[in-house]
Amino acid sequence: MTTKKEETSPRDRSKARIIEPNESPSTYDGSLLALAVAEAAWDMKARNVRVLDVRGMTSYTDFLVVCHGTSERHATSIAEHVVDELRPLKYRPIGIEGVAVGDWVLVDFGDVILHSFCDQHRLEIPIESIFSDAPRMPLEPPPDSEDPDFGKRRA
Repeated sequence: MTTKKEETSPRDRSKARIIEPNESPSTYDGSLLALAVAEAAWDMKARNVRVLDVRGMTSYTDFLVVCHGTSERHATSIAEHVVDELRPLKYRPIGIEGVAVGDWVLVDFGDVILHSFCDQHRLEIPIESIFSDAPRMPLEPPPDSEDPDFGKRRA
């Protein structure tokens, strides 16, 4: 049985099943959580979503999901929506920072950390450059979610 929220979702989250209660943790895959975060960000029209696989590069997380919105309010809305969408999957954030300001909102899910920026702030904090050696998870972004000239311009 699907809920109304699932039926109206523009993207299929069937692959985003994380772990069921009483299921062995050995079947857990953090990349599915990272994909679920990216999909939920796209629901809110997040721009240039990237998933960086930082396993073995950091001690605090396995995946970084980086995206931006067109304004501080948009960046905050993206982060809030991701939290709301993961709630039915039994995922609660360990911590959330930056909601009051909105230029950079960080949502820590443990194995996955979401960085939702306003577009200008993303240019100023080069997370993708810091982890330039990290493999990128292949994604299929929805139409019009990519801005190929984004990193080339600085205001």
